[in-house]
Amino acid sequence: MRLIIDNGNTRSKIAIFSGRTLIFVQAYEYLTFQDIELLLEKFPTIKKCIFSSVVKTNEETEKIKTFLKQNYAFVSTEDDLFLPIKNNYKTPKTLGKDRLAGIVGANNLFPYSHCLVIDAGSCITIDFIDKDGVYYGGSISLGINMKYLALNNFTDLLPLIKWQKENKSIIGDDTINSISSGVINGTILEVKGFIDYYKSLYEDIKIIFTGGDAQYLQSYFRENTILEENLVLSGLNVILDNNVKKN
Repeated sequence: MRLIIDNGNTRSKIAIFSGRTLIFVQAYEYLTFQDIELLLEKFPTIKKCIFSSVVKTNEETEKIKTFLKQNYAFVSTEDDLFLPIKNNYKTPKTLGKDRLAGIVGANNLFPYSHCLVIDAGSCITIDFIDKDGVYYGGSISLGINMKYLALNNFTDLLPLIKWQKENKSIIGDDTINSISSGVINGTILEVKGFIDYYKSLYEDIKIIFTGGDAQYLQSYFRENTILEENLVLSGLNVILDNNVKKN
């Protein structure tokens, strides 16, 4: 068995895999060493693990990494990794590890297929890998909650409003509804534009949604799209397999 740790911008996710089968997943607002200890007690047959982070590590996460490195077959996505894809990104060291893992996960689930991974979280990232397993890059923009925060932070009078997961009229009839229309409908139209662009190039492309807001966003594109909420965790599991052969 193996332990997968994905330390994200707004939360951390932990998964336990047996081979390629996901058997446990949990999200944490703040991951502690005690959380890891409890999981290792619950799953004592864990032999290897991977740690991935898109944020700066702190004292607690460094303690976790040090312990895992000393006691298990350990991989960090900060290391030079052997990947089952060809990475054509021009600045691979600046490529977010969540983006990389999502692409690896998509390529593993749908080999020999063009794939577009839409990761809707703190940011919305859209990444493309072709049917030959060649990753080219994609786009990064503000996620839904970050858009609400930005409108409030960078203006004097616009309020910070709470995101309510409901359909919004295109024409906002007051300031609150106008903000919601801009954020929600703007995001939907943004994503639709990218999907339409890639579909115009690759008719048989797989469109895969993942991330914390994926279920909501994918509901607008359910026809011919796929929801894989744990795609990044699955991709990290594949990366772990490719870098540590021990079971």
